[in-house]
Amino acid sequence: MLEVTSDDVPGDGLHTIRAVAHAADGVSGQDEKDLSIDVAPGGTDVWPPHVTPPGPFSGYTGVALLDNNSIAASGFLETQQGLMAVVVQLDGATGKVEAGPVSLGKVAIADAGSGPAIAAGDDGSVYVASTRSGPTWAVSKVRPTDALPLVWTAGDEVKSTKAFGVALAGDRVVVVGACEVAPGTHDLKVWWVSAEDGEVLLERTFAAPQKDDENNALDELGRGVAVVGDQIVVVGERTIKGKFDKLYRRAVVVRYSLDGELLGEWTSGGGQLEEDGAMGVAALRDGGFVIVGWGRDLFTIRQVMTRWFSATNEPGPVRIESTPGSDAIAYAIDEDREGKLVIAGSRKAPATDADAWIFAIPGPLGDYAWEVIRSGPGKGPDTAAALKVGPWGHVSVVGSEFAELQPRAFALQLYP
Repeated sequence: MLEVTSDDVPGDGLHTIRAVAHAADGVSGQDEKDLSIDVAPGGTDVWPPHVTPPGPFSGYTGVALLDNNSIAASGFLETQQGLMAVVVQLDGATGKVEAGPVSLGKVAIADAGSGPAIAAGDDGSVYVASTRSGPTWAVSKVRPTDALPLVWTAGDEVKSTKAFGVALAGDRVVVVGACEVAPGTHDLKVWWVSAEDGEVLLERTFAAPQKDDENNALDELGRGVAVVGDQIVVVGERTIKGKFDKLYRRAVVVRYSLDGELLGEWTSGGGQLEEDGAMGVAALRDGGFVIVGWGRDLFTIRQVMTRWFSATNEPGPVRIESTPGSDAIAYAIDEDREGKLVIAGSRKAPATDADAWIFAIPGPLGDYAWEVIRSGPGKGPDTAAALKVGPWGHVSVVGSEFAELQPRAFALQLYP
């Protein structure tokens, strides 16, 4: 048996590698050697950025990591028939397209934070949730290397429904979004869908109690979802009435069992900033979870806000990124192997277009471990819509940017 270890010193420089050999007769021997290791700085490119030609392929909105080291990205095309949901597969070692784009049908909404959203399956497939025209949403099951996806549609018979986030929980696909109860007003919705045949097995609604909202005029939206241990954590935003009946938007967290039993709900009380909303959620390795989105005082620009929740689901520290004069929002968050949190979104300085913004933080306190601001070569808003941290710590990021006055999709893989 051979044991190989190294000194526990991160980063560049000289590292001591030790090897110990154990023979079957009990004899052992060991040796060590100093090696110089060059560690790439966090936030630098693993491979040259993948970009689509400017034109119909307008953006990636979701990302999932596959077991074969490939990257699956959901996104959308702008065609003469309208917006079309698509999925592509990228080589995780090079960033080059391995398969696709595979068309998943026409959609009514496509943007960062609004889908099409994607989750990896257990058998090499992915599940893509998207909002269709009229009262329907859809879940598509597809292997990007296949040309014929399974597309399952569902929704309300009359009211418009929207799908913004998706996660896989065992043999069920969990879709989060909203049902429009009046123009511009929604109830938060969660659907449990069979991963095998697309049957809607369960539906849950989160809305203000009737005593607080007699006319159902308050807005509730589901934005993101994650499996955290043995529970489903849904995040989003809602409107509440404050002093003098002023309406405020506040972040909301709703927790369910894997089978759909309501476990608890939490609404932000404001605090440092008068309004906030949650766009993304991720489980933490040491227990609990973290949510990310935006915060602001009423009628002012937004700032990225991150909030931690303990293993007992209690709200904990809050971190607000100070971006004076710049409107900023985060759509996605994930934890790397060192416990850093990596966040993706956008920020817009005065008199400029928005830039994609990806950065890593050590926790509730401390400077950025690294930061990437990506500005497309053309005039128009750029955004980092989704990210996932892989098993080796590499950060896969997708989004959209402008080139030649037209949008295009991009994908990055960054060192941690």
